[in-house]
Order: sequence, then C-alpha cells, then structure tokens
Amino acid sequence: MLGRAWESTVNATRKLNPLADDMKPKPMKERQAVDFKKLAIELVIDPPAPKLSEQRQMTVTVRLHNKGKRVAQLAFPSTQRVDVLVKTKEGKVVEHWADDHRFDNEPGLVAINPGERLEYNLSVATRELSAGSEFIVEGFFPAYELLRASGKVTPVP
Repeated sequence: MLGRAWESTVNATRKLNPLADDMKPKPMKERQAVDFKKLAIELVIDPPAPKLSEQRQMTVTVRLHNKGKRVAQLAFPSTQRVDVLVKTKEGKVVEHWADDHRFDNEPGLVAINPGERLEYNLSVATRELSAGSEFIVEGFFPAYELLRASGKVTPVP
C-alpha cells in the first residue's frame, strides 16, 4: 500500500514539475505561406458619385475573402492593416487615408477561416476631389503587395 501511495506522489510531482522530461514544450509549427490565389480582394465605394456640396467623406470598404480550404494567416508589422489612395487619372495622389491616422509598431496576426471574409470600412475625405473629374481609388494591404483592388469615383457638384 505504501508503494502505491509513493508512486502516485512521484507521478503527481513529475506532472507539476515544468522541467520534467515529459513536460518539455513542443516546438511551434511553422506558419504556412499565404496562398494568394485563394484570396479575393474587393473594393466598394459608397457613394460612387459623391455630391461634394453635401458629402465631406466617402466610405471605402475593403473586403478580403478566403476562398480556399485552409485558414489564411496574414502577419502585419504594425497595427495598420489596410490603406487607401485616391489618385487622378495621371497617377497623382490627392488623398492618402493613412496620413490622417496613427499606427503603433506592434506586430499582429490576422486569421481568415475558409469561406469567411475580412472587412474594413474606411472614411476617406473628399476635400481634394473636384466635381466632374474621374478619380481612381485603390484599397490595399501594405504588408502584401498582391492584395490590391481599385475602383473609380466621379464626384458631382
């Protein structure tokens, strides 16, 4: 009887001891590379023709769909996830969403399950837009050059 009691005490102590052989931490699995072919990015501009006399901002929605069968993990070097540029037809940047925001240098990880989507709604100023001119709106993930979508907007007076 004493032998069984002693064995159970030794086994319990071994389980509580973080340095015991059977309790060593297991190595972490390496993260799989992102399969960009399985990710679909979409950009929605609301309203598509903002009335400059009434609307000071437009909403740009950036959506990322995971159409694959595995979780997509995106690593970011800072708290910034997405960005938006508004350009003229000639390519001159007239509005940069990130210029009006502050981001911390804290790395982060975002996981998108299969069949699910990630969505960001950004308010972009219309102060530099002119009525009747066509502008190109680009939404993108700064850490991933391949994740980029664009649309057109033509403001009205």
